[in-house]
Amino acid sequence: MKSVLEANITAGQRVLVRCDLDVPVARREVQEKYRLDASVETLNYIISRGGFPIIMGHMGSPGGKADEQLSTKSLAFFFDNALGVGKYELMENLRFNRGEEENNPQYARQLSANGTIFVNESFATSHRKHASIVGVSEWLPAYAGIRFQKEIETLNLLLGDVKRLFVIVIGGAKLESKLPVVKKFLKRADFILLGGKLGMEWEEELPFNLVIPKDYAPENKDIGKQTIADYTEIISRAGTILWAGPLGAYEQPEYSLGTAEIASAIAKKTQEGAFTVIGGGDTITAVNSYSLLDKFSFVSTGGGAMLQYLAEKTLPGIEALNKRR
Repeated sequence: MKSVLEANITAGQRVLVRCDLDVPVARREVQEKYRLDASVETLNYIISRGGFPIIMGHMGSPGGKADEQLSTKSLAFFFDNALGVGKYELMENLRFNRGEEENNPQYARQLSANGTIFVNESFATSHRKHASIVGVSEWLPAYAGIRFQKEIETLNLLLGDVKRLFVIVIGGAKLESKLPVVKKFLKRADFILLGGKLGMEWEEELPFNLVIPKDYAPENKDIGKQTIADYTEIISRAGTILWAGPLGAYEQPEYSLGTAEIASAIAKKTQEGAFTVIGGGDTITAVNSYSLLDKFSFVSTGGGAMLQYLAEKTLPGIEALNKRR
């Protein structure tokens, strides 16, 4: 997998860059811009070499249909400020075309016509076999973005010898997609703490190092106070912590206590010298609302991608880049 730093970028060259644009926007303002910020270093590097970045990505799940509310045009003001007006081109939401999620070869070739080299700077989407992730690299010389490589280098630290206890916190709402990952991590982690809905849906025998909630908030939309106490006690003994996914419906203040307390407990361990990695869009949004985003060792742009990489040591997006080496 080659880095964009190794690419021979020439003056005026159009460089197709897959970025993570799936951020919440309201009233012409990005509500959480961490994932956009993560791509700026690569984009500015391309510009500094004389290149012209063509930014592509998706917002939401429009199902192959145009939706003005999910138009990437709403992000132009961010990139104007970050890169400079006229120094880049921003393509429309890729998921307005069904060919993106279907990894349609013709659509991938159509995308590739927008540049002469391809850079993947969307680690968070690289667990998807979509046209802009794996298809475009069939047609263009392909490179990893600066942040993309930083993600891999940092996550690789969790695959080696880590400081014990190694505690993993997994929240969110998709047990089906997380179940295989949880089972793989059980072999490495001292404890895995599951979020509310994941815990409710767990039907198999409980391994000794898998902990599910003992109690819940009303309507089961958050973990309860006893569970918060149990989880924070385990976290207090950790030397390495990985966290992906909120513990409840954090968007509603009455159901945000579990996520807020876990975030504070992990941030405290960072200050005490633990190596802490958190990731995922919802996790980032929640933690940012508590003003704790800079209190962890590393914040990954990916949630599902982060977990899948740690479980399988590769991703479809990485395989596509290696194929073009």
